[in-house]
Amino acid sequence: MITLITPVGTSLFTNYLDQKSSDSAFRSNYETIKTSPASKWDDYDLEIKGTKNSCLQFIEDFGASAELQSIAKIQDALDGDIEVRLLASDTIASRLAAEILADQAYSVLGENIQVKFDADTEVIKGLQVEDHKVFSNEGMTNLIRKIGDIAGENWPALAINITGGFKATLPYLTILAQLKRVPLYYNFEDTDALIKIPQAPLVIDWGLIERYSDVLRQIDDGIENWSMFRNQHYRAVRDLEAFIEVDGEDALLSPIGAIFWEENKKYFVVELPSGSYYSYGSSDRRLIDKAIEELYERLDAVLSDTTLLDADQNLNPDNCYQKIRDLGHNDDLNHTGQIPNPTGSSEREIFIFKSTNNDQIRALYTFTVSKQRVTQIKIFDILCRNFDHSKYFDDWKKRFGGRDFPKINFVTRTFKIPSKF
Repeated sequence: MITLITPVGTSLFTNYLDQKSSDSAFRSNYETIKTSPASKWDDYDLEIKGTKNSCLQFIEDFGASAELQSIAKIQDALDGDIEVRLLASDTIASRLAAEILADQAYSVLGENIQVKFDADTEVIKGLQVEDHKVFSNEGMTNLIRKIGDIAGENWPALAINITGGFKATLPYLTILAQLKRVPLYYNFEDTDALIKIPQAPLVIDWGLIERYSDVLRQIDDGIENWSMFRNQHYRAVRDLEAFIEVDGEDALLSPIGAIFWEENKKYFVVELPSGSYYSYGSSDRRLIDKAIEELYERLDAVLSDTTLLDADQNLNPDNCYQKIRDLGHNDDLNHTGQIPNPTGSSEREIFIFKSTNNDQIRALYTFTVSKQRVTQIKIFDILCRNFDHSKYFDDWKKRFGGRDFPKINFVTRTFKIPSKF
C-alpha cells in the first residue's frame, strides 16, 4: 500500500465561491475564518458550521476540490491501494477543509481509498504565510518532521501530492522528495493533467555537512549574537548559506538546513580510498560495505560507555582512542596493533579492523566522534579476499607510519545508521 501525503489548501472554498458567488453568507463566514489561526477554532463555532454545511452538498454534486480530484487521478496512475493522509496548515480554514474532505471523500473517491485526518496531530503548527519567520522556523520544520513520522522507515512506500496546500512549501517538499527518492504528483485543475516529477541524479556533499556538524548543531540550538558567530565561523557560514535563516542578530536553521540536518542524523559518513575501494569488483565492494557497517556497530557498542564522556556529557575523542587501544591486539577493532601516530600527519590514531563476518577483509581506519556517537569513519586502505596475511601489517606500517604520509584520493559515502542505534 502507498501512503499519499496530501497537504490541504482552501480550493474547496474558493471553488464554491466560483460556482456560488452570490452566497453572501458563505463569503462572510469564509472571510472571517480564512486566515484565523487554528488555535482559535473554538472561537468561531457559528462560522465553521455555516461554512461546512454549505460545502457538504457542493462536494456531493461537484467533487469540487483540488485535493480530491488529484487523489483520484493519482489512484488511477498508481493502480493499487493507497492510504491518504491529509495535512492541514495552521489555519481554521485548512483544518476545516481537511475535516470536510476526510468525512466526504467516499462520495467522490468511493470506499476503496482510505482518507485519514487527525485534527489533534495533523494540523501543522506554524505552517501559515502571515509571518515568514514563523513559517520558516516552525511551520516547515514541523511539516518535514510530520512527514518523516508518517514515513517511519518505509519511505519507498510514500508519495506526496503537491496539488493543494501552500505553494510556499513546494521548493522544500521538492528537495525532501529528491533526497528521499519519493515521487511527487501535481494535478493541473484546468487541464486535468497529472504530472509526476522525476528523480534527478543528485549528489549530496555529506562530507561538507559532517565537517561543519558542530556549527550546524549550534545554529540548530539557536544563535542570539549572529555578528559574533558569523565572524568566528566565517568559512562555515559562507559554505552553509542556504542552511541558515537570519533575522537581525538571531539565526536558526532554514527549512532546507533542517531537512538536511535531520537527515544527517540518520547516517554516518565514510571516506573511502577511491583507488583501493574501486579496484575491487561490485561483489567484493558489497562485502566491504557490510564490513564497514559492522565496523560502525562495533565501535558504537564499545564507545557507549559513560566513562568516555566529558564534563558536557559528550564523547571525548582522546578517551575514545585510548579505549580502542586498550582493547588489545587480539580485538578486531585493534587487530594486530594500531599504526604509530605518524610525524607531521593530522590523523589522530590509525587502527586496523578485521571483519568478523568475513575474515578476509582488513581496513586501515580512524574515526570521528561528535556528541555521543561516531559520526565519521575514514579508511586509508582496504584489503579483501586474497592478500598476504604475513606481510600486510608491515607494509601498512611502512607506508602510513612514516614521516611521508601517502597522498590518498578519497570518495565520500554515507551509510545509514542501524535502527537500533
